[in-house]
Amino acid sequence: MKTTKKSVRFIALVLVLIMVASVSPLSAAALNKSVPAESTGHTLVMQSDHLTVARKKTIQMTATVTNVEEQPVIYWASSDESIATVDHNGVVKGVSVGVVTIAAATVVDGEVLSGEFTINVVRQNNFLRNLLEDKQVLSYQYSYIDDYYYTNDKDAWQYNFGFGKIYDFVSPYILLEYDYIRVFFTYENKDWMLQMWKGQYGLVFYGGEVGIYTKEHSDKGIDEWTFFNCPAEEDWINMEMTLWHEDINGNWNREFTREYDKYWWCTGFKNGHLRQEEPADELRLTGRMTFKDAEMTKLVADGLAECGLAKAGSKNAMGVDSIYVDGNDIHFSWQNISEAESTMLIKVSTGILGSLLVLPFAPMILPFVGAYAVLVLLTSGIL
Repeated sequence: MKTTKKSVRFIALVLVLIMVASVSPLSAAALNKSVPAESTGHTLVMQSDHLTVARKKTIQMTATVTNVEEQPVIYWASSDESIATVDHNGVVKGVSVGVVTIAAATVVDGEVLSGEFTINVVRQNNFLRNLLEDKQVLSYQYSYIDDYYYTNDKDAWQYNFGFGKIYDFVSPYILLEYDYIRVFFTYENKDWMLQMWKGQYGLVFYGGEVGIYTKEHSDKGIDEWTFFNCPAEEDWINMEMTLWHEDINGNWNREFTREYDKYWWCTGFKNGHLRQEEPADELRLTGRMTFKDAEMTKLVADGLAECGLAKAGSKNAMGVDSIYVDGNDIHFSWQNISEAESTMLIKVSTGILGSLLVLPFAPMILPFVGAYAVLVLLTSGIL
């Protein structure tokens, strides 16, 4: 299992416990002996049926060693006992809301084996969030780490429908109001579109997205109404994305980070409502995208510059609405620039028309409104 710098101290503590408490005392030479994993074939495997535990509740973790006749004694430690504790049997108890790393360690044939597992301590269990953490529903999942929802783009029904400006044009009518920028380019005899979004998604979520799309090349060229397909896996790109939100005091707070991975559609959504939906400049999207080669990188970088993002000379020199090109990586910071049309007229006209149409059917609609309210409360963790 991977060991991070954050866990070095408490894994070291675990190893001290091993030396002190082991039935067969270990010499310093034994602990320091380098035994390649392939020579022994031993691996410490940590497991848990749950990635979360509520405060004052417990979950059971297990740690087993492969290729041994008898399981050795496992020693456990928590990176922060003010968040969660773990006893000698691997029982983790939530103490306060936060993220904690649970470590396990043992020694087999003179080889030190260790592992770690991240556990999220939550205020209370939430059926909907637990469900979306364990499995996706309509392609959506939930992460207790940073408390956000996202689309599992690797198995999403939306993949079959492609993307075009018509979707952005219709979105305000279904309460999706966001800023966006898009880049068109032609590469390897295909037409491409890279698009970023951020803003208000319905009444209870705000968030951001980055997507890349392709189509067969056409000599007619590309315009803003060209429709694109979701790309084949060979055309997905590696990227990471972080959403920042400016609070009422002017402080920028990190809302969530989608880790660096291969995506065609990288998304994230938080519970909440923006103070100002249009434009959504209290949100900032930062991250990095890795393209196939220098040619593709230049095409995208030039396109982002045409959108208004300034080219910085170094990553440290980046400001708001800027990019920095580092090899085939493009680092970006996007906040104020947007191609989205004003939706105020749509809001007013839709509101008036909707009121006239809905009022006569209020008795039939109210039960659905109630069901929606329950869904909102479940999502927010209130119920």
